[in-house]
Amino acid sequence: MNKLTVGVKNDSKPFGFIDNKGNPAGFDVDVAKEIARQILGDENAVEFVYVTPSSRISDLNSKKVDIVIAAMSVTPNRAEVVSFSQPYYQSGQAIMVKEGSKISSLADLNGSNVGIVLGTTGEKTIRNLAPAASLRAAKTYPEIFNLLKIGEIEAILADDTMLYGLASDNKGYKILPKRYTREYYAIAMRSSKESEELREAVDIAVNYMQQRGILNKIKNKWLPPLHY
Repeated sequence: MNKLTVGVKNDSKPFGFIDNKGNPAGFDVDVAKEIARQILGDENAVEFVYVTPSSRISDLNSKKVDIVIAAMSVTPNRAEVVSFSQPYYQSGQAIMVKEGSKISSLADLNGSNVGIVLGTTGEKTIRNLAPAASLRAAKTYPEIFNLLKIGEIEAILADDTMLYGLASDNKGYKILPKRYTREYYAIAMRSSKESEELREAVDIAVNYMQQRGILNKIKNKWLPPLHY
C-alpha cells in the first residue's frame, strides 16, 4: 500500500468540511494525515473521499475507501459489519434550538417536530427517550439545520461536536447543556482477513497519538472549550 483512501465528511464542521480553498479540513482530516504519516511515512499519502452517515459503511465494504474517519460512533450493530479501532474521541448527544425556544430538556421534545440525520445514532436515542416526538430526517447536517432555520422543526438532536460547528457559524441558536449519551468516535475498517494488518497498524497509530498528546493537540486546534 502506497496510499490510504479515507472516507471523511464534508458537511460536519469542525470534524470534516471543505475549507475556503476547496480542500478537505477538520479534526478527522488531521487524524487521517497523521495516520498516513505513521503507516506510510508521508502525511500526504492519503486520498480523501466524501461520505455521508448513511453511505459510509457501504462505501467501506464496497472498497470505495480503505478506512472511514467520519465522526463515527461505535455501536454494537455497527461493530457487526465493520471493525473499529480504539476510540480517538468522546462526544455526547445534545439538543440545539433557536434562541428563545421554550424547549429546555429532552422531555420537551415530546409532541415537537425534531430533526435527526439519517445514519446517525440520534434516531435511536430520541425514539427511546422522547417517543412522542415527531421526527424529521435529512441526509446531511446542513439540510437538517435548514429545517430548523425555516421553522419546520423545533430542535435538532445530534452529537454536540456537530452542533458546535453549526452554532459557531450561525447566530441565534443555542445548544442545551445536558448530554444524553456518550459517543465514542473510532476509525472503521472492513471486517476481513485482508484488513487485519491495516487494523493493527491503525490501532498502533491511534495509541501513539494518544500517548504523545497528538490527539489533544488536534482537539485543541479544532475544538476550543465548548461553552454554550
